[in-house]
Amino acid sequence: MAKANLNLEAAEIKALAALVTDTAAKKASEALTVGETPVDFTVRVHGVLNRGKDYEQEIVAKADPWLLLVVALSHLNGVTVESITKEALTSDPALVENLKAQAKKAIETVKGPTLTPCNGKVTVDLVCERV
Repeated sequence: MAKANLNLEAAEIKALAALVTDTAAKKASEALTVGETPVDFTVRVHGVLNRGKDYEQEIVAKADPWLLLVVALSHLNGVTVESITKEALTSDPALVENLKAQAKKAIETVKGPTLTPCNGKVTVDLVCERV
């Protein structure tokens, strides 16, 4: 699927992105009917964008969970792998969250946080009107 060339300024693109949340976009996708839907509409967006100063933040280096799983499973026999898979499919969600927290803590001890430059936060105060 090709995306249209917006030919917009950075602030205009950021304003449009801020107006439509991922949740709203997903709901809109679900509401569409199968097939082509022609669109032709005009909107007016006005307001203010505010970008804060760039900053540095400690971000824990991320480990590839699939790589960790493959390595862990490679140390087990077929029966144990089957047992783990069955248990994972029937586990209590609270237990899963607890195990995820433990795994995250273990990974943090191995791969310490790294100071990463981050773009300043952008806040918006916008109004969007259909014209």
